[in-house]
Amino acid sequence: MKKSVPYVTAAALALGFTTCLAQKTQELPSINSNVETITYVLNSTDRHAGWRISPEQKPDRLSVECKQKVTKVAFVTDVDSIEFLVKEGDTVRFYVQQAGREKALTEIVGVPKNVNFSKKYIRENEGKFAVEVPEVHELANILVAISNIGQQDSNMVDMTTPYHKEVMAHFSPYKNHPIMDVVNKHITKVFDKDSYWYYYAMKMNACAYVFDKNGSIKNAGIIRKMGFDNQGDPILANLALLEDFARKSNFREFYKQHQPYYNDLVKTYHALNPIDQQQAWLEDKFKFKYGNYLVTFSPLVGGAHSTMSFEDNGFEQTVMFVRRADLKPEYNEKVNEMRNSRVVFTEIDHNFVNPTSDKYAAQINEVFGDRAKWVVEGNGTSAYSSPYNVFNEYMTWSVYSLYCLDKFSAEDNATFIPLMVNQMEKKRGFVRFGDFNQKLLSLYKANPKISIDELYTSMLDWSKVLQ
Repeated sequence: MKKSVPYVTAAALALGFTTCLAQKTQELPSINSNVETITYVLNSTDRHAGWRISPEQKPDRLSVECKQKVTKVAFVTDVDSIEFLVKEGDTVRFYVQQAGREKALTEIVGVPKNVNFSKKYIRENEGKFAVEVPEVHELANILVAISNIGQQDSNMVDMTTPYHKEVMAHFSPYKNHPIMDVVNKHITKVFDKDSYWYYYAMKMNACAYVFDKNGSIKNAGIIRKMGFDNQGDPILANLALLEDFARKSNFREFYKQHQPYYNDLVKTYHALNPIDQQQAWLEDKFKFKYGNYLVTFSPLVGGAHSTMSFEDNGFEQTVMFVRRADLKPEYNEKVNEMRNSRVVFTEIDHNFVNPTSDKYAAQINEVFGDRAKWVVEGNGTSAYSSPYNVFNEYMTWSVYSLYCLDKFSAEDNATFIPLMVNQMEKKRGFVRFGDFNQKLLSLYKANPKISIDELYTSMLDWSKVLQ
């Protein structure tokens, strides 16, 4: 059943009105769902299949950038749907009722255009990739490192390096600064889902900001918000506290003194991550492309990675938020390249896999619906709360195996692939990854020209039988 709400203003909602069916009502519109993860669609074509129903958010907010006068926003469940027309400045509220749970108050906010790629910016960046250790991003990671949970969670924070020791020595005296009350309030448990949402919102959105000549933190204006859609911007919400912490801790001088170290890490990253080669391979296999890749990292990040894509003016940029590259002496040069390339590849890869998975969302939800068959809880698996997210993690890592098959020797693959399987099954909890990966490899070996759609269909059929 589809419900249509042509236009709802914040003022009308405040008065208890909606225009649903042009009738006055005391209740907000509501849709039903039997599943936790649903889809929202922008302008009938731009599908996002990973929206998690979250009653605890009160409201669960989706910010929709209004690139045109009116944006059509639809939410679609397994049994229901609703549609709104949203303008910049509008706030629309409705409920999602998941079976057996509290109603989730859900809010759509029409916001200004988020991405501004000028012709000059496109000309300077098209077809290129860059690797950076951004200044405000490093400040955000330092705040996490000295937080209560940051001193316990090795996935958020790499605590094994001399650099980490220097960070702790320099900044621990400021761990009672008021900004730390904010961080400790939101990051509360090791491998906790809500804590990770806030952590990602901090470090991802930080990349949209720079320090000006007066030491104030300003949005650079190219991408206004770089974090996930279902989270706010903690940088914008806490600018005064962040600026005060930076001044009192002498952060900018610390960052400047460590610039040679950051530069060396960037050189190592380039050497171990041939992103242009990865990009060309993915574009050939998936038959679509992105205009530019930007890799951001901090020496403090343990293993918590994420990615987002942004489009404007016919140009698309993919930004990856990852850990540093490193060399392990027990492996040869090529295996070290495989180890490090896997990190950024499986983030780039999400930007190819996720849009493809959107076409198969119904099948994925059915086949991967029995979570216990695919995931052992713990070590951050709660972040992959839906069948869609679980499948995408299986697929992104397995597609990397196909890349390795094409680009590296059988001997190096024999060394690396078991390492990756062990990491996925034993350390991350994706317990059928070895079987899933082996099946995908066998299909590809049998027909290296097999299309991605054929691989999807075959893997979903195989997974259904396995489940």
